[in-house]
Amino acid sequence: MVFSSNAVDLEWNRNNLILKRGASTLVINPEHVVTLRTQDSQEAFNNFFLTTALQNREARRVFQAWERKDAQLLAKIYTEMTAQ
Repeated sequence: MVFSSNAVDLEWNRNNLILKRGASTLVINPEHVVTLRTQDSQEAFNNFFLTTALQNREARRVFQAWERKDAQLLAKIYTEMTAQ
């Protein structure tokens, strides 16, 4: 599957998930990527992503701003991560 969002670009680098838009970059470390890929439901994935994978308040605020631009962003990331 090809990730498609007008809010952010998604890249993989050394098992890190990298989300970028303009000057903002969020990096999800490999340990969290492994855990995200093993989540058994989209609800569990969303919960882990928003509470643990985004490791600080500033990261969560940036991601929430991106979600306002693309309401399906988290669902698209879930689809991309479970497809691999």
